[in-house]
Amino acid sequence: MKSYKRSEELLERELKVSPLAAQTFSKSYRYFCRGEAPSFMERGEGCYIYDVDGNRFIDYMCALGPITVGYNDPMVNGAVIKQVGKFAAGSLQSECEALLAEKLCEIIPCAESVRFVKNGSDATTAAVRLARAYTGREAVLMSGYHGMNDWSIGASENNRGVPKAVCELTKNFRYNDLSDLEEKLREREVAAVILEPIQSNGPKDGYLEGVKSLAHKYGAVLIFDEVVSGFHYALGGAQEMFGVTPDLVAFGKGMANGYPISAVAGKRELLSQIEQGVFISTTFGGESVSMAAALATISILERPGFYDHINKIGKMMRDGIVRLIDKHRLGDVVSVSGLDAHSGLAFDGKGSLSYLDVQSVYSQTMIDRGVLVFALYFLNGSHTEKEAEVYLDATDEAFTNIRRALELDSVEPLLRGGKVDPVFKRNIK
Repeated sequence: MKSYKRSEELLERELKVSPLAAQTFSKSYRYFCRGEAPSFMERGEGCYIYDVDGNRFIDYMCALGPITVGYNDPMVNGAVIKQVGKFAAGSLQSECEALLAEKLCEIIPCAESVRFVKNGSDATTAAVRLARAYTGREAVLMSGYHGMNDWSIGASENNRGVPKAVCELTKNFRYNDLSDLEEKLREREVAAVILEPIQSNGPKDGYLEGVKSLAHKYGAVLIFDEVVSGFHYALGGAQEMFGVTPDLVAFGKGMANGYPISAVAGKRELLSQIEQGVFISTTFGGESVSMAAALATISILERPGFYDHINKIGKMMRDGIVRLIDKHRLGDVVSVSGLDAHSGLAFDGKGSLSYLDVQSVYSQTMIDRGVLVFALYFLNGSHTEKEAEVYLDATDEAFTNIRRALELDSVEPLLRGGKVDPVFKRNIK
């Protein structure tokens, strides 16, 4: 049995000085079974991480998406070390900035111009501001998650602290439902239609084309939020996969193999507004170490067969999950969704068990078997069939334990630590 003594000591210390003891909700101890899972990471190698207690795990979280090549990649490290020897943030921009902007314009279908920022939220917010300035309108329609800033989170259930007037400017529309989008476009003048182009099992045939047509019909700017999909499914993101180019796109996460950088890119006439008073300016937008990491990362992603490999491993895992759900007769409490490269599980409750009870049994078992994963998995270039087989063997055991919990109508005989208890919960069935 693994020990998490050092993790628990550090967790207690940080909880005294920092809420949740994690700077990202989804990395908090509350997303695992406390006492039976690691909270602090010591180092990473390829697709493996080592916690502060010396335990090793196959990592299918990949830092929530940024690790696209693999931890501690020598080529990325070399580029970073070389740039660190020069400067990180400086009084002038680095050559990396020009090179990276040129590279993104080369590989992203819609990109004629690029502006760099740091987080996904920065990039989506910059895109919305550009759209509002260009159209002279304020309302926004969105589908998916677009970050923590007021314009976006104000339209969610997690909008405490956001002014009501701001909340009313953004409305949600249903993914894969063109009639719902058009109905909302008719209600008021809309500056931007922004969506994650790949949600759940992806867009229906013709859906993204339809979204683009409707947005332009009603005078709105079309924005793809590819913070998650970018660099995970294809080099040019969903717009490359599905052949639909938006007016603007937000990229982040996987661009630099874990180094903090994001970008808004798109039509030159929209980005040029920055030269005309649209304020998108950050001290660390031109930070050169992350740009050097991005250039090295993209050069690896460009290698022939990189995405074929990712999709092959992902298909092996997704197909295996489907077989195991059937084997354990869990179709009423466990479902799988997503495209091969980024897929995974959703849980429902049954009897007296909530979906979080079921997820807790799953989480504890996977951790016990040395697999670090939520429900959805991310892949990086260092994952192989060997790790996929370990994942599926662990999933088989986890489903065995879920079946037992359902038969007992209790998780008490199975769980040794706390239950998964995320800050934001979905409705329990």
